[in-house]
Amino acid sequence: MKREISIFNIQYSIIKCLAAAWILSGLAAWAADEAVSPTFALGEVLVVGAEDAGGDGTAAAVTGAQADRAGRRSVAEAAALAPGVIYTRIGGRNEAAAYVRGFDTRQVPLFIDGIPVYVPYDGNVDMGRFDAFGLGELSIAKGYSPAIYGPNTLGGAINVVSLRPTQPEEVVARAGVFSGEGVEGALRAGLLRPVGYAQAGVSYRERDHFRTSDDFAPTATEDGGRRDNSDSRDLQVSAKVAWTPGAEGDEFAVGFVRQDSEKGVPVYAGTDTNTLPRYWRYAEWVKNSLYAIGHVQLGQTGYLKPRFYYDTYENTLEAYDDATYATQTKKSSFTSVYDDYAFGGSVEGGLRAGERHDLRAAVHYKQDVHREHNVGGPTSTFKDETVALGAEDRIALAGKLSLALGAEAAARNSLEADDANAGEAFADNDNAAFNPQAGLFYAVTGGTFRATVARKSRFPTLKDRYSYRLGKALANPDLNPETALHYEVGYRGRIADHLAGHLSGFYSRLDDTIQQVDRVAQDDEGAWLYQLRNVGESESAGAEAGLAWTVVPDLTTGFDYLYLHRRNLENPEIKLTDSPEHVLKAYVEWKAASRLTLVPSVEYNSSRYSSSVGTQADGFWLANLDVQVVLPRGFDLAAGLRNVFDEDYELGEGYPEEGRNFYVSVQYRF
Repeated sequence: MKREISIFNIQYSIIKCLAAAWILSGLAAWAADEAVSPTFALGEVLVVGAEDAGGDGTAAAVTGAQADRAGRRSVAEAAALAPGVIYTRIGGRNEAAAYVRGFDTRQVPLFIDGIPVYVPYDGNVDMGRFDAFGLGELSIAKGYSPAIYGPNTLGGAINVVSLRPTQPEEVVARAGVFSGEGVEGALRAGLLRPVGYAQAGVSYRERDHFRTSDDFAPTATEDGGRRDNSDSRDLQVSAKVAWTPGAEGDEFAVGFVRQDSEKGVPVYAGTDTNTLPRYWRYAEWVKNSLYAIGHVQLGQTGYLKPRFYYDTYENTLEAYDDATYATQTKKSSFTSVYDDYAFGGSVEGGLRAGERHDLRAAVHYKQDVHREHNVGGPTSTFKDETVALGAEDRIALAGKLSLALGAEAAARNSLEADDANAGEAFADNDNAAFNPQAGLFYAVTGGTFRATVARKSRFPTLKDRYSYRLGKALANPDLNPETALHYEVGYRGRIADHLAGHLSGFYSRLDDTIQQVDRVAQDDEGAWLYQLRNVGESESAGAEAGLAWTVVPDLTTGFDYLYLHRRNLENPEIKLTDSPEHVLKAYVEWKAASRLTLVPSVEYNSSRYSSSVGTQADGFWLANLDVQVVLPRGFDLAAGLRNVFDEDYELGEGYPEEGRNFYVSVQYRF
């Protein structure tokens, strides 16, 4: 069932990107001489009063260079390098995700250059589909986060800031192979001139399969070795053009990103008799994004920053009868088609008022449209609109002490919702939320102490409110927002010469959590149905600690540790999933020779619940080795061995992960 992509089509896409970059070279005839940051500054969302994403310790950051050194190819893998972030996989959909202190991708949304990225229907996004090749920096806010992000940042926010050209003309190309008959290739070309810049890129990754560990015990649905239905293909094309007029700080950019993917969903291979195997394939997973971002300097300290975007999302899910993936005759088989789009934007503004106040505010609007049908059936349409206003003030109190106050007011309204079961529309419904927050910061030489409190919320998604879950549930359009109250104290910065670190303690209380309530009604055949309701109350408490020590100029070592205890207060028998209690990440970065760098690393995850009924995935240790070699004439070689000891482990019970595997790639920079 795998769709063929010809070499001609790949080459044609590359040629189009290069041709666009060449045509746009007419921006100007002069070369830029001054040093330029490689990150796309328009895409940053900073804490008010801070010059960088982690300026006061409230956000963690992962650079593209760090992701490259660790051999992380997707945004999900790169984000998992940050403290407090857990890499996981939703096995039944084969989606990779980065959970922040146990909060999932609906509660900690993904942004790319400050623009929200998620599937309009369920609020999720497969972070494994997005290539890290164009990654400048990842900023991960936890709990307390900038109020100007907009709605639905219940547990924080992840913002991917893309790259921009830094040289008058530059080309970066990468090619490689990896386990499972995998191949990858990427190309990025850019032009930089005094009045603007242009950049275009393409990346491609494809693999036929991955292999399970040799220690995997065969089951009725998986015999080990090559994991059945584990192929994938990802093609990403991007381009951006920017104008930087003479005024200091002014910049305007338009861009386009297309993510075109196809993937199998490996079948459940566990021992839980209540989990039935599903034979699914995503024959199409296409996301197009068109955006415009600007920054206008107003006087000495003021600015205006508009963002506007239009996204489309097309998804075709094929459910088959059995492992042959050839027939669709059973009641459980179908071909589901999503044809979604979203549009919206925000306008952010700020200024420094006197000597003590840094003010900032943003207004947001977004409309989500979901259209779905099974092949041969009618189309249902759902529409929501969301508006929000956020404002913040950073107040210099005395000396090195400052206070940040902020609040967000948001509202969601249903515009259209077809009830396919009743043959009529659902009744209109709406939600509102008000989220205040405050942070106290004390700056010392090389670091910052902080104490923060924040109330955050998440509106129920279209799927939360309207889905009948393949006939197993009742819809509930009257769901209320989930809310969370976060408390944290911590420090991030220098501890001693050549030693940096961070330490924090946090507590979060969640109310009105949307959870499944069983046996609420019976269908016409007498089968019990469940419903999603605001019945959940839970708490999360824990600590993060980490050190980075430069032992000698050519040797750095470090670790990050997360302790996370989550408890369901309302229904203890309903388990909170995908969040190990202990996570340890440790590494050594050793420049063994002038052109050779070795990066061995280990990671430990304790056991985690995979389902709300208590099914568990065991804890595990992983060891990795990454190697970078600087070659002459602008070439670099990267290679790595992942899961060195061939650990048989799972992120979700019944979905074994890849055994020992490797990658090798060559990169050229001009």
